[in-house]
Amino acid sequence: MIELFIEGQPVDINENFSTLINYAIDDIREFGTKNSAFSKTIILPGTKQNNKLFGNIFDVSGGNSFDPALPNHSINFNAAIGATAYLFCDNIQVMKGTMQMMEIIQDDSVIEYEVFITGELGGFAAKMGNLKLEDLDFTSDNHVYSVSNIVTSWDNASGGSGYYYPLIDYGTYSALKHDWIYKTFRPALFAKAFIDKIFTLSGYTYTCALFDTTRFKSLIIPNNRKAVFSSSQNLINVSNPDPATFADTFTTFNQVSFATRSLAAAVTTSDGITYTYSGTQTLQVAISVNLFGTYRGGTDYVLGLYKNGTLITSANVPANLYGSAFSRTLSYSFTLNPGDFFYIAGQANVGVDINYELVYSPGSGFSMVSDSTELIESGLGDTVDMNVNLPKNILQKDFISSIVKLFNLYIFEDPLNDKVLLIKPFVDFYTDAASIDWSLKLDRSQPIRIKPMSELNSRYYEFNFKDDSDYFNDLYKKRYNQNYGSLIYDSEYEFAKEVEKVELVFSGTPLIGYVGEDKIYSTIFKRSGNVTGSGEENTDSNIRILQAKKITGVTSWNILSSDGLTNLGSQTNYGYAGHFDDPDAPSNDIQFGVPKELFYEVLSGSINVNQFNVYWSSYMAEITDKDSRLLTGTFKLNYKDIYRLDFSSFIYIDGVLFRLNNIIDFNATNEDTCNVELLKVINKIY
Repeated sequence: MIELFIEGQPVDINENFSTLINYAIDDIREFGTKNSAFSKTIILPGTKQNNKLFGNIFDVSGGNSFDPALPNHSINFNAAIGATAYLFCDNIQVMKGTMQMMEIIQDDSVIEYEVFITGELGGFAAKMGNLKLEDLDFTSDNHVYSVSNIVTSWDNASGGSGYYYPLIDYGTYSALKHDWIYKTFRPALFAKAFIDKIFTLSGYTYTCALFDTTRFKSLIIPNNRKAVFSSSQNLINVSNPDPATFADTFTTFNQVSFATRSLAAAVTTSDGITYTYSGTQTLQVAISVNLFGTYRGGTDYVLGLYKNGTLITSANVPANLYGSAFSRTLSYSFTLNPGDFFYIAGQANVGVDINYELVYSPGSGFSMVSDSTELIESGLGDTVDMNVNLPKNILQKDFISSIVKLFNLYIFEDPLNDKVLLIKPFVDFYTDAASIDWSLKLDRSQPIRIKPMSELNSRYYEFNFKDDSDYFNDLYKKRYNQNYGSLIYDSEYEFAKEVEKVELVFSGTPLIGYVGEDKIYSTIFKRSGNVTGSGEENTDSNIRILQAKKITGVTSWNILSSDGLTNLGSQTNYGYAGHFDDPDAPSNDIQFGVPKELFYEVLSGSINVNQFNVYWSSYMAEITDKDSRLLTGTFKLNYKDIYRLDFSSFIYIDGVLFRLNNIIDFNATNEDTCNVELLKVINKIY
């Protein structure tokens, strides 16, 4: 008895209904990839029930609205969205996952649907689709850019959520590499927070002990922009908090100074008169000038708003207001371009030789608002919009894939709960594994193929962090022809020269130390020449992943104002971030390989406890061992075998222990034979 359910609804099937299913969690021939169960194409008849279930999608003249909060069937069916699917054989579940509508075939009055079912991992990948990290919502982590928040964040070094301000050398913010202008501090977010939000957005959940460890929760994704940015429509807001007296003769063209300035996207001259738009995009803006006070003069007086030295709008203060209060509002809309500058000025009527005086009342000023949002560099006191500062153009599926590769994770479905993925590293996957004897299930009348593993794989395996062009990454690559943090594993197989690669979206980040300085910095800048603190340039960079830790007891140092002249706070701690967990006495490294060169001296600790040695070396030793074998045979498996299928169990064949690699073309509608790939176990524990 075969039963198929889509979104909990029964599906009509043909008498000759048949589907072949592949089951896999890993495939050593597709190095670095992880797999899920998937079916071959399934043909469903266009019965009245099925047509209704699929919203009469065969009718090209029709259409329907879609509500993602409702089940994906009937009038709410959307072929662009996966639908939950369950396949039962003799009341035993042999597959659950996500159905995808591939094609509708109409031959006269006969309608058929071609569908494809993939396991939970495939459904999760489909849900991520082409969504990017910038599609995630981190609004809850918005905060005020302040020295207090910078320093306080260091206590959250292993929090796994929230924000963290690492001391990273982005260039130009410290000539001597001891005291630091506050702009070098940029908010980082935690890798676990990205993972949690990606799963939530996709509608899936996960169980993973690794992700709850202190080490993993200390992994951060640092800011990779040239600066910290905020989004704002209010570009300029200036005023006088106190009365301002302004007096002169008619012969002078007089500019008005304002004492208090909030400049989201403008810079001002030191005298507080001229304001220059420092944004990067052309905008449509509206500017409003509000001046009120007392006029003491014997001639008319003109107040004007000047753009690039040209009067664009003005208002008259007549002579008959002599000794009286006045109020004037000037409004103007125009196109604003980067570099445009503004000021308010006034002048008495030409030809009237008389002194005059204006006393501007508190609150006099002007403001500028844009029609659209402008990204502006954040200053102290601004609200940091975390969504604006997310890494750009990084696919969520690439981010998850890189975490999987970095820790050699296995992702498999929870057999009891929908849309729940279980995640374990290879090194933990077979811990306390049970053993199942399949010796009697092997069809010995069919050929049994046994291949040495080295025959299936390449000579070299590259574990690569992505290339980036900042100064120290470029220097390292020029010296060693390899990206910082990467590793090449030589299987010593003499009959091949091919290279297999594991590549991440993350770049490595060199740590730099300086003579006489006890703080160690991850460094991301461009530099001309080789003089420390000279010729440096801020740069956008590729995304990074680093370990965070609050380092205490260092020589007192200062956080400085933007001009480097004012001490905003002295510190004896700092928020470290780097590939080592501790720069002074490392116990582990988030990179694959031991660096061929360190740019500072490590006095103690271990620099070889890295991602390859911990998470990959045992796997590589097994698949490339001279005694390793891949056995492919024909097995007679039943529905109960499939229902109880556990890739973490060892399989015995004639007293030899194997790991299950792949089940190929299991016939879900007829307990027939299927092909099974088994990898010989060299060591149960490494």
